[in-house]
Parts: sequence; C-alpha cells; structure tokens
Amino acid sequence: MDSGRSPTRRHLLVGSSFLPFSGLALQAAREQQPVIRKVEVIPIKLPYNRPFVLGLGLVGNQNAAGTYVFVRIEASSGHVGWGETIALPKWSYETAESICSTVRDYLAPIVMGRSPFDQAWFEEKFEQTLTPAISNGFPFAKGAVLLATLDLAGQIAGVPLHRLFRGKLRDTVELTFALSLDTPGGMARAAQEGSYLKCFKVKVGGDSELDAARVRAIAKARPDAKLWIDANQSYRPIHLEDFVKRIEDIRQVQCLEQPVPSTDWLGLRRAREKVRIPIAADEGCFTSRDVARLAQLEAVDLIVLKLAKSSGPWGCFRSATVADAHGLGLIGSGLTESGVGLTASVHFFSTLDLLLPPELNGPHYLSDLFVEGLQVNNNIVTVPDAPGLGVQVKEADLRKHAFNV
Repeated sequence: MDSGRSPTRRHLLVGSSFLPFSGLALQAAREQQPVIRKVEVIPIKLPYNRPFVLGLGLVGNQNAAGTYVFVRIEASSGHVGWGETIALPKWSYETAESICSTVRDYLAPIVMGRSPFDQAWFEEKFEQTLTPAISNGFPFAKGAVLLATLDLAGQIAGVPLHRLFRGKLRDTVELTFALSLDTPGGMARAAQEGSYLKCFKVKVGGDSELDAARVRAIAKARPDAKLWIDANQSYRPIHLEDFVKRIEDIRQVQCLEQPVPSTDWLGLRRAREKVRIPIAADEGCFTSRDVARLAQLEAVDLIVLKLAKSSGPWGCFRSATVADAHGLGLIGSGLTESGVGLTASVHFFSTLDLLLPPELNGPHYLSDLFVEGLQVNNNIVTVPDAPGLGVQVKEADLRKHAFNV
C-alpha cells in the first residue's frame, strides 16, 4: 500500500483512517507471525421472511429489515475473520451508529497490529477503554470484534472455534425457535407448523388475559412440546402474578424469562417469591458480576446466556461458571443472528450442558443466513469442524444490503 509516507513505516487501513504498526507488531511481522492489518465495520439491513414481534415491539418483517453490524478483520497472512451483532436498541441501548463508531474509533485501534490470539489483552484493553460502569460498556460492539479475532485465530491455528472453547460435547445442536407475538390462534398454528420442534420460546406482551390465552392455545396445539415463556420486560410484578396464576397448571411450561424491566432486580425477586414457575434473567443480566448479584439476591432460578450481551464468548463462559457455582440453571439464546453469529453460538453451546435447546432464530426468520458450509436440517445444526467459524461468508451478497452510518 502506498500511503505517501516513509517507506520504513508500515501503515494499516481502518475504515478511512491509517494507523501505524506498533513496535510489537513490527517484530511479529518480521517473524512472519500473522497480525491484524485491517478492520472494517459494515452495517447491514438483513431481510426477514416473516414477522418477528416481541413484547417490546417489531424486530423485523418482510417490509422492515433487521439492522445488523458485521465486523471484517483481515490478517497479514491473508486470513479474514468475521463477527456479527444486531442493533436492537429496544432490547439494549446499542444502536447501529454507536456500534459502528465504537468499533471504528475505539476498538479497531486496540486490535490493529496485534496477534488475533491476544484475547485476554483485547478484553482488558476493551474494558479500560470503554468501562462497564453504569452501563455494560458496549458489549455488542466488543463481542463482534472479539468474534472476528477468534475466527481469525482458529483459521490461523487450523482448529474450529469449539476447540478454542474447550471442545464440543456433541456433534449437533438442537435449536428452539421463538413464536412471534400474535393472536392465540396465530401462535397455535405457528407451533403446529413447527412439528419437528420439541420446544418453543413463547413471546408474551404484558396483557395477562391475552397472554394466558396464547399459552393455552399453544399448549393445546402442541401437547408434546416444552414451552419457554419470554415476556421481554413487558410486565410489572403486581400484574405478573395474575398472568402466572392463569398458566401455572400447564405442566409444559418450563420457565418464565425476564418478566419485569431489566433494571428491576427486586421485581425479579418478588416474581420468584410469588410464582411457582422458574424465573430466568436475560436483559437484566449481562455480566458474571450481574449473575453473582442476582444469586445473592435469590432473584432468579436460571440465567440466559447470549454471546452478544456478554461481550463475546469469554464473558459468556464467566457468566456460566458463576451461575453454576451458585446453583443456577443455564439456558442459551441469541438475537436472530445470521450465519456468522448463529455459527458462533452453535460452537459455544456445543461445549455446554443446557437445560433446554438454545433459542437461535436465524434459520426461521431470516431470508438468508449469508454463509456457505453450515448444515441446518430443520432445527438441527451440525457443529462445523473446519478452522475458525468453519463457514464461508457470502460477502458479495451480504454487501448488497449494506447502508451508510
């Protein structure tokens, strides 16, 4: 690359900015050890093939694409690693604009010129630069960058991601799909159409009578399936009790996820004290420290693991370890990611024993996963054994859906 600068200094492209190699990276380059030479952040509008509605509102449908951000990281060896996250501010506070600027201006300079194997160093510098104080320090942006570096590391080492995560326990991962918020009849029909599914995540919206009718209709339509209820923060504790009384006799119900606002930890504890259904924390639990506090409060029975909210797999592993140490159960989930994020979650969840099949909705709601090499048979995904993520991103197709931020 001819930057017009001294030929004795190598410079790397990050978006439209040039950054010099550090002395450490120059030494690594001389020793022919691959280092990160380019970071690109790509906001994308991913098309949905059907409506997906939570208690918090619309995620996407045929006329409203979902908003995602991809991170593409290139090494001096020519390997390319990919990361992905969703921009869903109604679920968390990170927008497409904040994710892109965070990656470009704060995280990319940290990883530039370093080996993709410097995972602990990346995590430490990320937290020093974007401190998880009152907020959680932009975990979606951090997780996308770490995932791309891990994809690179796996490719360079010649091992699949699950080997970097201790190794898989199983060759395939069974998935749960979510039932979009709809009328009781509409949700029951959707459950019948997914005859191959053994478990459904059932979205509810905060109306106790209507939500109870939804759950009962689904239970009647699929008496063989387990039901995982997800309120996405749509209840207040006093109204929640009425809803739970209407459904607590339905033995298929396994748990109730994040019934109250994410900031209302005492509300979670009240819910756990008042209802018989196991309570799970999701939006109210991002880090292992959150897990420890919830355990001390005796506020929940289960912890929902998500790569995005935990700043990537290492944070997710810490949450799982702390949860296990406190006797809390583990269930896994995602945020309707395409093939990059889906594959990363499949690698991760293949290394854990979860109480229910993880809820990863990409194959059900997205028009295209934008990867090749991922085997998905209905809701059964084969854990890839090729290096890194083990899939090939359909980059040209993906970029057709890019937009400017």
